[in-house]
Amino acid sequence: MPNLVTRLLLFLSSYFPLAAIFFCLLLREHQAIAVSVMVAGTIGLIGLAIYLRAAQRIGAVNIKITDLQRRDGEAMSYIVTYIIPFIAIPYSGVEQGIALSIFFVVLAILYVNSNMLHINPMLNLGRYHLYEVTLENGSVQTLITKHRMVRGGEVSAITIGEDILLEKET
Repeated sequence: MPNLVTRLLLFLSSYFPLAAIFFCLLLREHQAIAVSVMVAGTIGLIGLAIYLRAAQRIGAVNIKITDLQRRDGEAMSYIVTYIIPFIAIPYSGVEQGIALSIFFVVLAILYVNSNMLHINPMLNLGRYHLYEVTLENGSVQTLITKHRMVRGGEVSAITIGEDILLEKET
């Protein structure tokens, strides 16, 4: 399982689209805040790229998929649930900034402690797909892959979190 710093970077990367939106909305009147938000999002995005590359060095195991369901829509739910309300709140003072910061910190704690690293719109933008797969041994896992999966298929995967697998690139 990724360490705390890695999970925080993955959380930040999941909000990169929001950081870009805030950057555009705040740049004219609040340049320092706009740049800070964009820097945080970019650091998270770079952290995600480094993490995905480093995870490929972990030893993989071959797994056989007996059943599967696509879960790509979970990232869309994530965007709708969290990003849209942020955009609707006008930034007109310190109070709104503090309120949004508190909300963002609470979301970060929930994301990190709930092992939600696979719910990340940046993975979808990077052409990754999410599947809930049942393995031969009956366990149910989340599989992150760049390929389409089929029942009965086999894949070489790396454990990157509790019940989360990442397909090993060949």
